[in-house]
Amino acid sequence: MICCKECLDLLYDYLEGELDQETTESLDEHFEDCPPCISFLNTYKSTTTLCRDTLNQVEIPEAIRDNLLKVIKEQKEKN
Repeated sequence: MICCKECLDLLYDYLEGELDQETTESLDEHFEDCPPCISFLNTYKSTTTLCRDTLNQVEIPEAIRDNLLKVIKEQKEKN
């Protein structure tokens, strides 16, 4: 069974559908039994949806967008 820390570490890939079936099923089981993690998942989903909606409404200069994507990629690779 996946612990809460592992759940948080895998959350982005889980939501993006980038995990294998076994890991996805393990996370699904964890969410069924862990109210704090399901609460965090729901909050994370709401936050990312809000951010995406906001970013779609505001035009970001290309250089800033490129730098932001670079930082996100670097952080993802570190983890």
